[in-house]
Amino acid sequence: MFEPFITQLKTLLFASATDPGGQQSLAVLNINLRNAATSVRVAQAALARAKAEQQQDRKRLKQIEASIEDLENRARNALLKGIESLALEAAEAIALMEDEKSALENALKSFDQDLSALTETLHRAQSRLRALKRGERTAEVRDQIQKAQSLGAGAGQSALAQAEDQLDDILHRQERDQLADQEFAALSSADQPAALIGKLADAGCGEPVHSRAQDVLARIKADPPLLLEKSK
Repeated sequence: MFEPFITQLKTLLFASATDPGGQQSLAVLNINLRNAATSVRVAQAALARAKAEQQQDRKRLKQIEASIEDLENRARNALLKGIESLALEAAEAIALMEDEKSALENALKSFDQDLSALTETLHRAQSRLRALKRGERTAEVRDQIQKAQSLGAGAGQSALAQAEDQLDDILHRQERDQLADQEFAALSSADQPAALIGKLADAGCGEPVHSRAQDVLARIKADPPLLLEKSK
């Protein structure tokens, strides 16, 4: 039941991501796995029902054995009392129940062996189904990763490649804009001589055009302090 699914899964795991049939194969595998899971659930229900019926048969066997024992005791009492007709009637009922008991015992013994084999087969099927589902998840993840990294058939590039190109374009444009701003600032300084004079003065080229705190402090230190008169 599982061999076709295993073959499909192996094909998916080792197939190229650019294969247009890969996605279809994954979808087919998903459908087959769902069908297999349904079959396993049906088998579980059937096995549980069979085991329940087996328990009912065992209960029926005990009832037959108890009835046979009871009838045998009552038949002996009938013989002791000389009621042979009742004893014969009980013997006939016992004979029928013994036939039923023998048939039921044989059926239980045979079905016990079948149940054991069926239970083992079902457990193996459940284990293989779990393994297939894990493999399906691996195939799905691999398919998504390969689609993200590979070239797309329609767009020409994957989303990752497109994003990388867009980022390169943005960085290139930002660098160009920054250089343009710098060039514009350099050109603008020629139209604003006062600003250029201020920059040169701040660089120590010529007299300063603005008062600076350090120059004021140096002047204060150079001038002698005035004596302050004490208040009377």
